Amino acid sequence: MHVRSLSWAAVVAALTLASCTSAPSSSPVTSSTQGVTVVQTGQVTEVKDVTRHDGRSTGLGSFIGSILGGIAGSNIGSGTGSAVAGIGGAIAGGMAGQHAEQSNSSRNSTELTVRLDNGEARTFAVAPEDNFRVGETVRVSTNNGVVRVTR
Repeated sequence: MHVRSLSWAAVVAALTLASCTSAPSSSPVTSSTQGVTVVQTGQVTEVKDVTRHDGRSTGLGSFIGSILGGIAGSNIGSGTGSAVAGIGGAIAGGMAGQHAEQSNSSRNSTELTVRLDNGEARTFAVAPEDNFRVGETVRVSTNNGVVRVTR
């Protein structure tokens, strides 16, 4: 009788442990101590180089360019000609300074459009040196809002 009670206990324990296991999930989700990572695959449908301007201008380039252009222009000629040359130099210097400031505030990136396996199309900004090609299969990993596109 004592042997039978041990057998029943073993059967109950085995059934309890079997019910704790779950079937493997078909969705590509990986758990870690750093959160949940969702991995999707897709195909690159477009690769486009983009130059972005951040739109911020301090005006410092225009200001310095105007001063330098005004000084340089006023050294041309004498009298009224010097004043006119100074004004022209200030205007040209201001425009040149503004252009120089804007060109320093732009950055180049590459936009990558990917058609995911679920049919959704998404566009990502990637570094220009990554050299993705149209038709290439990629993995899109998302972890805590941070997205990475890799081969």
